[in-house]
Amino acid sequence: MMRLLELLPVIFAGLHPLVNALSEQTPAFHSFPFTVQPFTILERSPTYDPDNINLYLVCPNGGAVPDPGAAIYKSNGELVWANSTFGACNDLNLQTFDGEDFLTFWVGAGSAAAGGQMGFGTVIMMNSNYEVVMNVSAVNPEGTDLHEFNIVKPDNQTALVTAFHTIPMDLSAIGGPVNGWYSNGVIQEVDIASGAVLFNWTTFDHIALEESFNNISLTGQGFAEETPFDAVHINAIDKDSDGNYIISARHTQTIYKIAANGTILWRLGGKMSDFTSIGSGTEFHWQHHARWRMNETHISLFDDGAAILGENVTVIDEAEATGKYLKIDQRAMTVSLAKIFKPGPSHNFSIAEGSVELYGNEVLVGYGLLPWFEAYSFDTEERLFSAVIGPNDPSLRNNNAGISNYRAFRTTTQQFIGHPTQPPNVSLTDGNIFVSWNGATHVASYTLLTGHSPENLSTMVATVPKSGFETKISSKGSQQFVAVAAKAANGTVLAQSLVYRTGNSESTPWLEKRG
Repeated sequence: MMRLLELLPVIFAGLHPLVNALSEQTPAFHSFPFTVQPFTILERSPTYDPDNINLYLVCPNGGAVPDPGAAIYKSNGELVWANSTFGACNDLNLQTFDGEDFLTFWVGAGSAAAGGQMGFGTVIMMNSNYEVVMNVSAVNPEGTDLHEFNIVKPDNQTALVTAFHTIPMDLSAIGGPVNGWYSNGVIQEVDIASGAVLFNWTTFDHIALEESFNNISLTGQGFAEETPFDAVHINAIDKDSDGNYIISARHTQTIYKIAANGTILWRLGGKMSDFTSIGSGTEFHWQHHARWRMNETHISLFDDGAAILGENVTVIDEAEATGKYLKIDQRAMTVSLAKIFKPGPSHNFSIAEGSVELYGNEVLVGYGLLPWFEAYSFDTEERLFSAVIGPNDPSLRNNNAGISNYRAFRTTTQQFIGHPTQPPNVSLTDGNIFVSWNGATHVASYTLLTGHSPENLSTMVATVPKSGFETKISSKGSQQFVAVAAKAANGTVLAQSLVYRTGNSESTPWLEKRG
């Protein structure tokens, strides 16, 4: 297939012209300190999630995101939780370990879309109280990469992680220096409880440089230790019921099946595919998030259709990115297209990132650097829901000065009950009381309590329904001291804020101010 390689003016540093405009559109909360991106709904079927129980798990990043961090939204666009204290994150998901559900996400240095497009950090596991329970890391000098943290089912005791390690290598076979530098891709299966490495495999030992579509003469990689040649670029790992692994390698455009002894059993896609295609649509380019599906008879993946390589080289192979289900016959060694999920209302390729995840009969596709979320019926491939992180502005897509989201996942309020240990936040502003409880998933209403002393708030001023992330309550009728109680739908008090003194322009809790 003919490839179009272009040197495009991609902005990686400095402020994008729309950053100021974006900040003006970003919701500003009185009772919450961080700047949070809007979750803009583009399309929604009348039958989609009628009770708004879906929770979307994201990590907005990019030059137009002033406070990058983990966030959860509802399908009506309402913010549920945001935390920027850890800085930029990737791969926020809800996974089960040892019988308990945890929010898992990567934090550290690096980006999936900018610079070397790899990370050096660790994975955080957080319980439903938003408390960090543990960190999980690869055993690797540069730490854990951002691309994968996949807890292996059904035992849910181990995790598949990626890492990168820069090593010297002769790159002269592909036009590089004899004394070159190579980004050695590492996959590991680690025991979550102990940190022990149960499986270790590297690209250096198994994948030839000639398999790569990364053009060293264009990217200039490999000549310095700071910019090693990224020949393979592992971005996903999964494990089958026989103990074999599949990995997605973006820069060889290949899915590899690897035996427990490290041998490559077959290749799907790329320059050396072992499969014969039946029908059209089986090709994929610069793919992400490969997973076994349907009793290991299908592989789902996000077909980006394009890629940003290094800092200024964009390769375009397809006009639009899609989610795909490929039927894999490992006996006949054939592959066919089973399902394809196309973007809308806008159409474009994605130059980095992306995901495809199945939830019952719903397929959720994340478009990475675009950064769209779209939900489809698995049976009919009909698009049911479409949203974008941030405003619906094309200038913020497919560039690192805009907004991106590495993968898109979801859960529901039936599965995940967020109950923060911190009390609701309150702000007293212009005669009104603003309250939010960051991360609480089951608040139905807020009750304003008041009294003449902080120890005796016996008077209920008003009870108002929760209205979005932050709820406004009139302070009319309040006495000298106030607090706000968060209540469930049945009237149970879930938590109460600290006590505030009315007329306190600083909105500082009375006990803290007094102490």
